[in-house]
Amino acid sequence: MPSFRIPDCRHLAIVLLAVLTSLSTSPRAQSQTSDQPLQNQTPFQLKVASNLVVVRVVVRDAQGKPVEGLQKEDFHLFDRGKEQSIAQFEAEVSAPQAPTPPSLAMPGQPPPGAPAHARLAPRRFLVLYFDDLDMSDTDVIDARDAADHYLATNLQADERVALFTSSAMLSDFTVDLKQIHDALFRLHPHPGMARHSDCPELSDYQAQEISQHDNPNSSDAWKVAIDEAIHRCHWPDPNNPPPGCNAECVKAMKDSLEGQISNAARNLVDQAETQARMSLQGLEQVVNIVSRAPGQRSIILVSPGFLSQSEQYQLDRIIDRALHSQVVISSLDPRGLALLMREADVTSGYMPSANSGAVGAQHTVDTNREMVAGDVLAEVAEGTGGEFFHNNNDLTAGFRALAGSQGSYILAFAPTDVKTDGKFHALKVTLAEKHKGVSVQARRGYFATKEGTVAEEPPHLETRPLTSPAIDSDVQEKERIRAAVLSRTDAQELPVELRTEISKAADNDELAVLAHLDTKPLHFHKEGGRNQTTVTFVSVVFDGSGKYVTGQQRQAKVDLPDDDLPKLLVSGMDVKIVFQLKPGTYTIREVITDSEDHHLSAFSRSVEVQ
Repeated sequence: MPSFRIPDCRHLAIVLLAVLTSLSTSPRAQSQTSDQPLQNQTPFQLKVASNLVVVRVVVRDAQGKPVEGLQKEDFHLFDRGKEQSIAQFEAEVSAPQAPTPPSLAMPGQPPPGAPAHARLAPRRFLVLYFDDLDMSDTDVIDARDAADHYLATNLQADERVALFTSSAMLSDFTVDLKQIHDALFRLHPHPGMARHSDCPELSDYQAQEISQHDNPNSSDAWKVAIDEAIHRCHWPDPNNPPPGCNAECVKAMKDSLEGQISNAARNLVDQAETQARMSLQGLEQVVNIVSRAPGQRSIILVSPGFLSQSEQYQLDRIIDRALHSQVVISSLDPRGLALLMREADVTSGYMPSANSGAVGAQHTVDTNREMVAGDVLAEVAEGTGGEFFHNNNDLTAGFRALAGSQGSYILAFAPTDVKTDGKFHALKVTLAEKHKGVSVQARRGYFATKEGTVAEEPPHLETRPLTSPAIDSDVQEKERIRAAVLSRTDAQELPVELRTEISKAADNDELAVLAHLDTKPLHFHKEGGRNQTTVTFVSVVFDGSGKYVTGQQRQAKVDLPDDDLPKLLVSGMDVKIVFQLKPGTYTIREVITDSEDHHLSAFSRSVEVQ
């Protein structure tokens, strides 16, 4: 196999840089020298590990204030009832809210006395993600006005705010209040995803209940739908058949009535599931974007809620991604105090029959719908250390409460004595000692990746990818590589072969990781008649329990004239990275990317060092 070697550089003009860098975005991390290990330089110093489950915990006292000063020994963590050893622990201290700067009424201006670099070095990145797929016109107006008022009076010069919907970026990260104001007033409900059935008018929850219960006599959802179909839609009533209708005729009327309702319910369930998938896909993209920002990162999900049971895997993945990236997601219900008064709405000309039991059944269905739809908002907040603001009409106060930094603790554990069965694992976090009035908030659980399988991706949806040009492209690429290192999913966008060699050294054994890249698919940037590209090779070593051991990065920078390019395309590219390791079982995680097409390959290999 032809080699890609430094001595050939006089012919191929290739420089191979051996620089051990962090996958972090901090200036300090970017200036590391070659004898420094690859590690996470984010504000929380959690090390990278392939199989760690991360749990953000918020402990509050009886007054609702975060409890600080707790240590690792103060917590017990249980996976499906089995206590787990906390492998890593970090504490986040609440940041005091700075006073409102009067001069911030002028867009983009720092407060008096603020340092000149404040605009260039933001410390906090906040995303407002509006669930336009589920918000009504009234929801949009109320949330828009409250967000506009809060930001106009509270935004600091060292903070950046971005606005997103399920399919679009209304504003990239900025401190410009005019830009934010104009973006907010472009917000409107999504025009193409209204969930409804004409008559009877089913709710998404009601349709789900009907689809899950074949017996119309066993469900309040069926009772309400049948009553409305007869008295509002004027469908034939099997209980009041026309003269001459025999038993067979009555049965046909009953089957037709129930069949039409069942079909309408199934169609509505399909719409609701697609819509929930799109809402969560948009949230996931926003998490990926803000996770690349070099500072404190938080998201406020503005949504009236939606049914998410069918998308539990995707929801858990979003929580897991946010936790690994230290992104806090809070939720705000823009409807304020929920008033369940559908039975009093006479605009449709329909009132539930007084003696049929439909009035009470409708109230039960609507109440249950509110509880179930709010679960997704509560779960994403509890799971990432955020808060859920609901049943309160003061939405400005809601934004103020959710945008503030929250004191929390980050616990991480590698599951032991727990099956990697691909199923949902319930988690519970308790304090070692009981404290009166103290509450513990943590994620409800996680999906354990099934051993020997690759995690499934959610179905593809035709939505525009969300991006943020304000975040430096180099920062984004580093975060992309870091995410690939953390992932268990293999990717093969570049043709790479990997092999390992073990040799004896003085104290420890030497493990050589040799990667060969077929360079034919690479694209090159033309600059002054020369062909340029950069290929990054990252090798990370985890021990048998999935804990990070060490890692290195190499960059192969190509700068070739047209005459010499064919030689590289024939020989390919070989890169060797050497580690000093003690005897044991290890997992090698290899990630390779190119600078032109941003293709990425990532895969893992097990190796035994004797």
